[in-house]
Amino acid sequence: MQDTSNNSNPNSTADLYRKILVGGEPTLTAADVAARTETPVTRVNSYWVAMGFAPAVEGQVVFTTQDLKAYQRWSDLIDSGKIDLQTGLSLVRAQAHITDRLVLWQMEALVDDVARRHTLDDTSARLVTLDRIREFLPFFEEELIYSWKRQLEWIISRVDSEVSHRGMERETNSFPLIRTLGFVDMVSYTSRSNDLPEQDLVDLIDQFETVCRIAVPSAGGRVVKMIGDAVFYIADDLPTGLRVVTELMERLNNMPGMLPVRASVVQGSVFSRSGDVFGPPVNLASRLVDVAPVGQILTDADTAQHIARGEAGPWYRVSAAKEADLRGVGRVVPFRVSFEDRPRTEHLPLEDI
Repeated sequence: MQDTSNNSNPNSTADLYRKILVGGEPTLTAADVAARTETPVTRVNSYWVAMGFAPAVEGQVVFTTQDLKAYQRWSDLIDSGKIDLQTGLSLVRAQAHITDRLVLWQMEALVDDVARRHTLDDTSARLVTLDRIREFLPFFEEELIYSWKRQLEWIISRVDSEVSHRGMERETNSFPLIRTLGFVDMVSYTSRSNDLPEQDLVDLIDQFETVCRIAVPSAGGRVVKMIGDAVFYIADDLPTGLRVVTELMERLNNMPGMLPVRASVVQGSVFSRSGDVFGPPVNLASRLVDVAPVGQILTDADTAQHIARGEAGPWYRVSAAKEADLRGVGRVVPFRVSFEDRPRTEHLPLEDI
């Protein structure tokens, strides 16, 4: 939870950006916002907490006029009946979560750029970045709007295509999304990370994440999330999912200095909430990657049957692996996935990463 208390220094860099970004110093309490919008203080604080900030203490001046306008728009939408309060708060949490991570990513990327190109220590690089970040504000704002519109168009197209092929049959599965998903992780990361110099560890994580974020979408999949030394990927169908995992494994295995990797792939019914993906196939894939031998891809029996029938293409093979006791799943016989002479996706060369 972020601290929004006002410790402003009128001559500070932060104060100058406060004027540019949120219109200046806070002038309103939660009670002021509630009175001006004719809504309960509890709703004001619920909105503020959904934004990722601590609830305003009674009488504490926290909100700017821009905050008031944003809250008014949101509250009006709730009162219109187009969505309910629960959905409204969910939408606010979504945008706050994404933008919180976004601004952190942008700040650290700029600090790294300054440090590398000007050979500065971390403190000096951050001071330079604070002075220069205003140069990037129009770019950040315009690109955020563009990216949001592009991503929204893309998911609208995907949903439209998917539901148009479902027909009008009665749905009995409470998890209606059939997806192929899995994990790729670095083997022995914990032990190796303790021995690596700090900069080498930073470079390793950065390289792993960068390759995943390029290779997965290039092969037609999506990165659900990065989990330190692992990536959780997903695809709309089995051929795409196998293309994603096999090409990502090849790419990581060919990178100098990269730790050995292993992977899992499972097809099944899942559901999506808060930008994440849940369901038994996710749990199964998570457990399978934990027992996968170095350099191998494991799948479950059901997915293996689809692969054996050639549903993902004639170049994939499956073979039974050693029985394993998967935590929370029980004893299962995993299957190894192998491949040869399959079509490959055009990727950016490694030197462009």
